[in-house]
Amino acid sequence: MLRRVVIIGVSFLAGCTSQLEVLTEESNVIQVADFANHTAIEIIIDEDAIKVDAENATEQDALPIAEVAIVEEVLIEDFVTEEAANEFMPETVGVPITVEALVGQVNGRPVYANNVLAPMADQLRAESVKMNRSEFADSIRKLLFFETESMGGTIRGGRIYELVITELLLSEALGNMSKEQSYGVFSLLAQMRDNLASTQGGSRTQLRQSIEDEAGVTTEEFLGMQRDQILIDALQRQKIWPKVNVTWRDIQREFEKLSSNTSVPTKEMDNARTEEILKSMQVGTPLKDITAAKGAITLGKIRLSKEDDRIEYVTEALASGMPFQEVADSVDVSESGVWDSFELGRGGIDGIGINEVFIKKLKSVSYGEVVPAFEFGSGVFWITVLDVQEPVSLYNRSIQIALRNVLRWVQFNKEKGRFVESLWGKGSLEEVKAMADRVTNIAVRRYQQ
Repeated sequence: MLRRVVIIGVSFLAGCTSQLEVLTEESNVIQVADFANHTAIEIIIDEDAIKVDAENATEQDALPIAEVAIVEEVLIEDFVTEEAANEFMPETVGVPITVEALVGQVNGRPVYANNVLAPMADQLRAESVKMNRSEFADSIRKLLFFETESMGGTIRGGRIYELVITELLLSEALGNMSKEQSYGVFSLLAQMRDNLASTQGGSRTQLRQSIEDEAGVTTEEFLGMQRDQILIDALQRQKIWPKVNVTWRDIQREFEKLSSNTSVPTKEMDNARTEEILKSMQVGTPLKDITAAKGAITLGKIRLSKEDDRIEYVTEALASGMPFQEVADSVDVSESGVWDSFELGRGGIDGIGINEVFIKKLKSVSYGEVVPAFEFGSGVFWITVLDVQEPVSLYNRSIQIALRNVLRWVQFNKEKGRFVESLWGKGSLEEVKAMADRVTNIAVRRYQQ
């Protein structure tokens, strides 16, 4: 390996009328062997090597530039940082590795594999040792691009998808921005910088250190990201959000998928159930697929054969007010007499899928009452409703608001997809998928040698 150190000694003369007659350059070639002892290397430029006709120049006109250069403690490692070397070197000697690759273009700007994979590097290293090649490839592909169905719409995301969409939207936002708007953005960023600095006692140095520690980027990179987000948000408010409209009827339709048309005993919904529904909605689960939002009824059943001499005991125990499940335990009925929990759909109790004889008996009593002993087939039965969970009500305000927000987000993503397609053209989604496949192949080769 050769390293060339070039020292140029030049003196500029401001206001000189005569021309420079000599411009010399001295090069010293340093061999690898020169670094063997890790000693300092000193290179001194010979002053006689620089000759300038300064006949007409004054002392004040002369502006000398450095004539001596000293290189101290130069090591081979100084030329290639350890971190950069380790990042792209294969773990196994002799195994080829893709250091960089163009995986696509957005608006004529290249997209490189390293830019996509860098933020995911730690996660990919951890997963590469836990998964086989096929599992690892599937995991990477999902991190880069995914599609999920939610509330009647398709939600898309992933590293490569967000990178492409952000680039397209930012390009469009910058292209439509007036000079006045540009000044406004710069003014806002300056105010943000001042506000951030004020949180650090007005110190710009502390501000830089704080941002680097918490965000892992420089202050300028952080403010640049804030600028990009401001521009994209403004574009979305102008071009996408006006097309998003969730009506009261849209909300009703979602609740109707849960509602039953046959009345069941009413039971007030507790806060824990409400929180469970809200958390499920936050991760994009449709209301109709959330168990806590659905109606359900839990039935109890005690069955004895017609010849069993404990029939009279059970009848008297239940009549005296002894809890149903305690009676079931006393006659060794499994699961303390819990028959099963049945989902209450639009058919209500008529649609829970049990024999019609039992349905009629249950309808003849109120919630909490036990149907008196009756014969069916070869046995004697006592049945009751142990618990009822009604479908969540349309008039539960917190869930109603959350549902409206989810529907708005679904509509927004639909409109955003249409807008992006208008910017990039038809086939854009397929190109994103193809880019994700290319990056996946590169990542698998890089992290699983």
